[in-house]
Amino acid sequence: MFLSEVIALLRLGVEDMAKISEIAQTFGLDFDDSYQYVAAEKFNLELLSFDRDFDRTPRGRKTLEEVM
Repeated sequence: MFLSEVIALLRLGVEDMAKISEIAQTFGLDFDDSYQYVAAEKFNLELLSFDRDFDRTPRGRKTLEEVM
């Protein structure tokens, strides 16, 4: 199955760093997971991940099986 989608590079700004720190402390996520979480929240995206750490957050995650 081939999915043709647009890929975009999203970046967080300096103003988002406090939120990354807050999410890390609140949910026990490391920096890269917290960064991804805040980006998903800011841009209203769903997280697609094998990482179960996201399961303890309000946004949760989707698995590959769920989206295929």
